[in-house]
Amino acid sequence: MARTRKKNYYRLTLQWIIVTLLAYMLVRPFVDRSYVADFEAYCPFGGLQALSSFLANNSLACSMTTTQIAMGLALLAGVFLFSKLFCSYICPIGTFTEWLSKQGKRFKMNIVISGIADRLLRLLKYALLFVTFYYSVSSSELFCKTFDPYYAVFSGFSSDVVMSYAVMALLLAIPGSFFVRQFWCKYICPLSAASNIFSFGFVFLGIVALYAVLTAGFGLSIGWIWLLGALCLAGVILETTRLKFGIFPVVKVTRNADTCTSCRLCDKACPMAIKISDIPKVQHIDCHLCGDCVTSCPEPETLQFSKRRINWLPAAATVALVALGLAFASVTDIPTISQKWGDAEQMENAAVYRQSGIKSVKCFGSSMSFANHMRELPGVLGVEAFVSDNSVKIYYDPAVTNETAIKEFIFTPVSRVIAAPAQNISRVAMAEFAVDKFFDPSDAGLLAIKASQQPGILAFETMFGEPVHTLVYFDSTLVSADEISRIIEEKKVKWEVDGDPREATTGFKVASVEPKRALNLKSYLEKMYEPVVMTFNGFENFDSTRTAGVLLPFPAAADPSLNDMPWYLLSHISNNRGVVKFEVIPSDTGFVLGLVYIPEMTGRDEIIRQLNEPELKVHLSDGSTQTFRNPYKF
Repeated sequence: MARTRKKNYYRLTLQWIIVTLLAYMLVRPFVDRSYVADFEAYCPFGGLQALSSFLANNSLACSMTTTQIAMGLALLAGVFLFSKLFCSYICPIGTFTEWLSKQGKRFKMNIVISGIADRLLRLLKYALLFVTFYYSVSSSELFCKTFDPYYAVFSGFSSDVVMSYAVMALLLAIPGSFFVRQFWCKYICPLSAASNIFSFGFVFLGIVALYAVLTAGFGLSIGWIWLLGALCLAGVILETTRLKFGIFPVVKVTRNADTCTSCRLCDKACPMAIKISDIPKVQHIDCHLCGDCVTSCPEPETLQFSKRRINWLPAAATVALVALGLAFASVTDIPTISQKWGDAEQMENAAVYRQSGIKSVKCFGSSMSFANHMRELPGVLGVEAFVSDNSVKIYYDPAVTNETAIKEFIFTPVSRVIAAPAQNISRVAMAEFAVDKFFDPSDAGLLAIKASQQPGILAFETMFGEPVHTLVYFDSTLVSADEISRIIEEKKVKWEVDGDPREATTGFKVASVEPKRALNLKSYLEKMYEPVVMTFNGFENFDSTRTAGVLLPFPAAADPSLNDMPWYLLSHISNNRGVVKFEVIPSDTGFVLGLVYIPEMTGRDEIIRQLNEPELKVHLSDGSTQTFRNPYKF
């Protein structure tokens, strides 16, 4: 009677937890539209690339944070002590491709490559590892996102994905693993190559130490690419010639030959097709300590971990390493960029100011833009940016500048028109609100959403202050200053983008409200709207005796949703060679459209007919012409 193969519940439990978490991240956006899944939040491979970029350039790759770096360091520690635990217990690609290999095996369509072909194919993953790290460190952008099949699928082929690379990777991962045992993990995966390099512990540490001595100790100028090349070359040589570990990892599967019955169930259970039944100790480079062989063995104390009955150890070590990584990340803050342009003496005496809530600092590129902006302020000596919590740390010379000047320099004033004034309004009320926990332009964007949902709020301007001063313009017949305070302090703000509901939480707090003198409508329009005026068609060639004018009510010019349309209307009317000037004029009754034309070339009726055409013929800056629907009626 055939023996029933026992299941490795320690491993299966962790794998199903990961699968469940990924399923949750996929499903939740359908229930909670404000939720944005971050499928690379705990990626150890991204963390290793980010750490390499930081060591080489003082900047983290892309939007990587200390969390991913901590996961990468946990992976490294796991390889030294145990084995490639991430590959075995956590990696979703590993879990899926292993299942594919089992299906291929079930249909007798899955083969195991051996001999010289097996060794040559192993070169591929080292080549991909070199290319991935080279481009990631050089650009501070994660190159792996361009091809990673996991990221491509779960991100919905986002803009970071290069379609041709991703499709090729998916073909290698899916059909490849169905027909060839663990094809992706053995021959393509760059993280597998990196893990194998780590497993050759003394060689890895020796090459890194030699590079450090030559560069730091002897001051030799040796680029990081030589270190990367040496590590990849060492990995290739050791893996293809030996196919086995050395002293590391410390924990290994051991076999008691005295109790072994050579049933070979362990060979059948091994997902990497290692012949365990013929060796006293498993040192094969492909072993990732999954424990399936130990679980499948029917003879007590025959297959064990380092001759001990500790079947739970790999799974427990995986959980412990992840927990330690997360704990390390919670108390450690590695900056996305660390740019310091002050000299050693200046940096030693520098003061430090930290500002949180800079939501524009969200990746390497935006962090560098912020640092370049701060270089323009005299007295600033350096910047560190942290995308994990959208904060910055600024080093400055207190004899030259101070915290208030730095805050003001960081601050970006915003002027936003929310709604057009009612046609019967003659005066616009004003109030100045001092708002705490309000600093970044994205805060102003959320305030604009709140304001757009309350009839009567027309516009606002933000000005630097502590707290920030926000001048709100409103129709006092529709809303009061007290109601505006309540709207500002509302915790939740909800809106839609192309039919998709969005939601955000704000912590704005109104510290004070100061009513201001109301403006007449003309003054308000002049203050909050950019002038739209232009002459064309040879205006300067005609004196006033040869011209006539047209004035038409133009209330729609105040509609912020039609922000650029007055310029499009100007371009359209310029097609009439008899019209020589276009101006949107603020008045006490609202906007008025003023046109100057040459009566001998065109007339009022012709102009109005053209203004009311269903489509506007617009000349673009690149010389092309495009038509737009005409939203105006005159």
